[in-house]
Amino acid sequence: MNYRFLFIFILSSIGYQSFSQEIAFTVKVNTPTLQVADPAIFKNFEKSVTEFLNNQRFTDIEVKDEERIKVSLNFNLVKEQSEKDFIFSIAILAVRPVYGTNYETVIFQYIDDKALFSYEPGNALIFNPNSYNDNLTSILGYYAYIILGLDRDSFADKGGDAMYAHAQSVLGSLPTGISNGDDYGWSANKAGLNKSRASFIENLLSPKLNDFRIGFYEYHRQGLDMASSNVEDSRKNIVNAMKSIEKSYDSYVNSLMINVFGLNKGNELVQIFKPAPKNEKQDIYKIMSKLDPAGLQKFIDLR
Repeated sequence: MNYRFLFIFILSSIGYQSFSQEIAFTVKVNTPTLQVADPAIFKNFEKSVTEFLNNQRFTDIEVKDEERIKVSLNFNLVKEQSEKDFIFSIAILAVRPVYGTNYETVIFQYIDDKALFSYEPGNALIFNPNSYNDNLTSILGYYAYIILGLDRDSFADKGGDAMYAHAQSVLGSLPTGISNGDDYGWSANKAGLNKSRASFIENLLSPKLNDFRIGFYEYHRQGLDMASSNVEDSRKNIVNAMKSIEKSYDSYVNSLMINVFGLNKGNELVQIFKPAPKNEKQDIYKIMSKLDPAGLQKFIDLR
């Protein structure tokens, strides 16, 4: 049974709220190339972004602290364009707890290497998914909704639809010069593996990724969350989940979302399937040779 969603449903039905919003954010800012701006600005920036993210209500749902999605954002300064205009890379890591264990699994890990925005201490960070305010809050809100959508997809088949709709609204609210400009990291007008922010929502809403989203649910809810009670069935379900994800890969080879999933889950799959029967190992090895060909060496024990 989906206890987390049952818990949320009960709270919604009786109008009672628990402790915290669904995401707990931690933020770190690194400025190794700092030359122009006052270093104090970035201490203020770190504090402001942390408070903004943890005080912003991205959903109306509150959950127990131990059920929260943990998200870390590491901002690394790439370039100062002026005293208030910067380009950062943002390393994003989101994990959710696995039912019945102390283990946390990665649901999204990605480095956004083209986050261009302005920041001045004292200026309030304001966000509305339907109305553009600035590029910084649009980036933060967009990724929050992508992560919330993936988390909900991991608990229910297509459970993330409402969150993806919000992410799409953020994208739709961007001024044309920002949404289509390569400098801002949003443009989806590229061939091949398009590492733009817009690619995530385009991928997740594409019919080509229907099997991926089904597999994402099966991997987490019917796979990992079952491991504490029945490890053999859990592994079988993960194999089936990975076969669903492989179907989406075969129809959308250049999907950034599937590429990121493959990179995120490789080490976890190795640990899960080391003690598995040979046929299950070989199934995972075959699939991961497609999803993560550059990292195939780490799957050597599954051949």
